[in-house]
Order: sequence, then C-alpha cells, then structure tokens
Amino acid sequence: VVRWIAAEALGMIGGEKAIKPLVIVLAKDEDGGVRGRAAEALGMIGGEKAIKPLVTALATDEDGGVRGSAAEALGRIAGEKAIEPLIAVLATDKAGNVRGNAAYALGRIGGEKAIKPLVTALATDEDGSVRGRAAVSLGRIGGEKAVKPLITALAKDIDSYVRGRAAVALGMIGGEMAVKPLITALAKDENGEVRWRAAVALGRIGREMAVEPLKSALKEKGKTLLGVKEKAFDALEKICRRIGKRIPLGTSKAK
Repeated sequence: VVRWIAAEALGMIGGEKAIKPLVIVLAKDEDGGVRGRAAEALGMIGGEKAIKPLVTALATDEDGGVRGSAAEALGRIAGEKAIEPLIAVLATDKAGNVRGNAAYALGRIGGEKAIKPLVTALATDEDGSVRGRAAVSLGRIGGEKAVKPLITALAKDIDSYVRGRAAVALGMIGGEMAVKPLITALAKDENGEVRWRAAVALGRIGREMAVEPLKSALKEKGKTLLGVKEKAFDALEKICRRIGKRIPLGTSKAK
C-alpha cells in the first residue's frame, strides 16, 4: 500500500526528478497494482522520457491491468512514438481492457495511421467495449475513411453500446452521409440509448432534413422514451438556431 501511494504521489508532484524512480517501479516492482500506479503517474507527468518505459510495459508486462494502464498513459502523453506499439496491442493483446485502452489512446494521439487498425477493431473485435471505444476514437480522428465503417456499426452491430458510440462518433465527424443512417437509428433502433444518441448526433450535425424525423420522435408515447424525446427536442432547438428558422413543434418537450 505504501509503494502504491508513493507512486501516486510522485505522479501528482510531477517534474523531471519523479520520472526515474517511477520507471524503476514500473519495471521492477513485484506488485502489479504498484506497477499500474507507476504507469498512470508517468502518464500524468508526460514527456519523451516516459514513453519508452511505458511502451516496454505495454508490450511485456504479464499483468493485463499494468498493460492497460500503460496504454492509457501513452494516450495521455500523446506522443507519435507510441502509435505503432498501440496498434500492435490493439490487434493482438488477449485482454479486452488493454485493447480498449489502446483504442482510446490511438484516438487521443490521432493521425491517419491509426484509422485502419481502429476500423478493423470496430468491425472484428469480439469485445463490445473495444469496438465501442474504437468507434469513439474514429470520431475523434475524423475523416471520410471513418464514416462508412461507423455507419455499418450503427446499423448492424449486435451490441447497443457499440451502436450508441457509433452514433456519437458520426455526430463528431458530421457530414451529409451520416444523416440518413442516424435518422434510421432514431426511428428504428430497439435500444433507447442508441436512439437518443442518434438524436444528439443529428442536432450536432444540424441538417434541416433531420427536422421531421426529430419531430416524429417527440410524438411517440411511453415513459421509457422520455430520454429520446428530450434529446430530440434539444436537437431541434440546435438545428433551429443553425438554419435561422423557427420550427413549429406542435408538442411540448415531454409528456
């Protein structure tokens, strides 16, 4: 416990002097929890000197918790030297938390090089949480290459968590191509969270063609749909401000 707290404290104090003892702890401490805290602390401090030991831990530590902490720390530092090791881990690590954190980290670092492996993870990873995090990272990175895979995930992924994150990502990227798939998700997805996330994304994109579908969502009945109706109302207000028109809603925000 003492070593755990000490590693955490060094991360909070920060500074160049804290890096060396944390690197030693990350490499040699017998307790995986302590090594994980050291990885997190190095991520908080950042800097080039922290990247190499974190990459080593990511690739070689036997504890999945430590590898996951190393991946997250590398995403926080956001150095380009971490991209290739993170891509390798995303494709091969046996632990879902490690692959998920690698997907998250690649989204934080960004760059064209990360798109293809994230698309592959979105389409093929067996763990829904990894696919969902890959979706959000694609949204952060953006670009046309990410849109079609996200549309496919929104329409076809069996996990509602993934479909919801695909909706979020499409809202982040924007563009005309995403509007119709989001309208379909708003109207037809069986999961309420996916539907309200689709509504939020439509509001963020702000196209007038989303107005009528959003108005239709306001008219649906049932207490379980209140979240969908609330987000649809908010989306309509955003579109109204964007296009400079007043939209007659014909209904109140929630009934």
